[in-house]
Amino acid sequence: MRSLRTFSIGKNKFCNIDTLRIYYFILFLISYGLTEIGRELYRPIIYANHINDFGIADSIGNAGGIIAQIFFGFLTINPSKRIGIRLIVLFSVGYILYKIAQLFLPGGVFDLKDIYGTLLGGILSAVVFLLLLVTRKDRT
Repeated sequence: MRSLRTFSIGKNKFCNIDTLRIYYFILFLISYGLTEIGRELYRPIIYANHINDFGIADSIGNAGGIIAQIFFGFLTINPSKRIGIRLIVLFSVGYILYKIAQLFLPGGVFDLKDIYGTLLGGILSAVVFLLLLVTRKDRT
């Protein structure tokens, strides 16, 4: 039962707007915006000109999407360090399992680059999250 309480959200924690929540919101907007710019502008240019960008154009949706989802999740629940790391792992593993399920779903498209993008996005999210927590502790 203890593990269920670690993910619970009290009314005070849910309703407080603090500096971290503002950072999470900004990071969500930036990652979502960059992901969409990458999909709509960068990817077509790379494909049309047959440029080898080492799979960035192929995996930009997953890399940016996982970052946007993680920081949107953090915005809503404002997690502690422990819960934040768990959520990063949970989101990343969920994306990867979904990509693997694409092998078996009708019309599903599996690309190993998407898994790499998800892993890189999850790692980048963890690094940024931990840096935010460290810098916040230094200021208080």
